[in-house]
Amino acid sequence: MRIFTKPVSVAVSMVVLTACVDTRMPDSAAHLPKSPFDGGAPLSAMIEGSAVSSQPLDASAPAPAAAPDAPTSAATGNAGISDEQDFQAVSSRETIESDAARRAANQAQYQQIEPTALPSRPRGLGVSIVEFALSTQNQVGQSLYKRFSLGGQSRYERNCASYGSTDAAQQAFLNSGGPEKDRYGIDPDGDGFACGWDPAPFRKVRAAQGTAPAPQTAVSAADLAAAGITGEPSGAPALPTLVPGETLNISTE
Repeated sequence: MRIFTKPVSVAVSMVVLTACVDTRMPDSAAHLPKSPFDGGAPLSAMIEGSAVSSQPLDASAPAPAAAPDAPTSAATGNAGISDEQDFQAVSSRETIESDAARRAANQAQYQQIEPTALPSRPRGLGVSIVEFALSTQNQVGQSLYKRFSLGGQSRYERNCASYGSTDAAQQAFLNSGGPEKDRYGIDPDGDGFACGWDPAPFRKVRAAQGTAPAPQTAVSAADLAAAGITGEPSGAPALPTLVPGETLNISTE
């Protein structure tokens, strides 16, 4: 009779191996810090009807300190905002006498500055465009100076575009030797006016200031007579002839 001992030994080995293996599931949250709520009341205590403590949640926690830069409430007032338009606030601290005294103090500090003469123009700054406009008589486009165009129209347009206004261009033109010299090519026609600058507005102001009003002369009796106006008083206007059926209008207007 043959005895089969091999399967039995294999089964015994499997049982022993199983006993040596740890079959417990690892805790993936074991490395996390312990929650401060562990060990407290279970969630069932939150169910309606359960015995729940009536102590506030923040009873044991210290009250947070107020921020040092917290804005001042409206009740305490803000020194940076005037309340002069608030009748109650002003009437609570001011009287008619105190208000009059404050106005008198403010009036005493008032200083009236008298006008003074304009300062003279410093030397070395070149000729101003106003002085140059009043010292010239030629019109825009009327050539007075010789020019040798280098760069032509493209240079003229490029350089004039670099100035913010025609006044600035004319001032730079005068400061660089104009009107005799045109260093930047901004006066190609040689009229002495750079980038289309026009001196006419300055000339008009001087002309308006120099024009005296025409004197008023008296009108003589001969002038009135020539115009058909006489100084003799006219008689009373004659009444119109009344026509039957019409209303007489005696108005002298």
